[in-house]
Amino acid sequence: MTVHPSLQTYADSATHSIEAIADLVKPLAEGEWNRRTPCPGWSVRDIVSHVIGMECEMLGDPRPIHTLPRDLYHVQNDFTRYMEMQVDVRRHHTAPEMTSELEYVLIRRARQLRNESRAPETMVRAPLGAEQTLEVAHNMRAFDVWVHEQDLRATLGRPGNLDSPGAHITRDVLLAALPKVVAKDAG
Repeated sequence: MTVHPSLQTYADSATHSIEAIADLVKPLAEGEWNRRTPCPGWSVRDIVSHVIGMECEMLGDPRPIHTLPRDLYHVQNDFTRYMEMQVDVRRHHTAPEMTSELEYVLIRRARQLRNESRAPETMVRAPLGAEQTLEVAHNMRAFDVWVHEQDLRATLGRPGNLDSPGAHITRDVLLAALPKVVAKDAG
């Protein structure tokens, strides 16, 4: 069985962006992995760790058992604490460890997506234990990995993929949220 047609665009987009991330970071020297990014408190290594960690969650892997340091200024609420866990457990991994894990997760996710037989409306686990539809989960992954691809591109001075499938999904996500933002600001 293959992924449901309404999920295919999201699956292809996320895969495209993760492959682009892998291509961006593979040639980096060890020190370049520590470069600061537009994401508060995160380096190149941290963004890649986040992508790996969230893909592992999509695969159904157990979350790491780990205690976060108390001095992480950018971790200010339950959501950022949740996201930081997957990052902090990889914070001291070497560049080869990071690229190997990213490639392995990409292979596993591609296999999972090829064999996906659930309907788009199937409820799945979301961050912090909430539930969301499989379609929303795939949409948000495509959005998230494209945005983080752009964070890495900005940091590394390698612009690109502004007309990629992920860019189109990101545009749609932002446009869908716009009426709520305007209504909120209107009072």
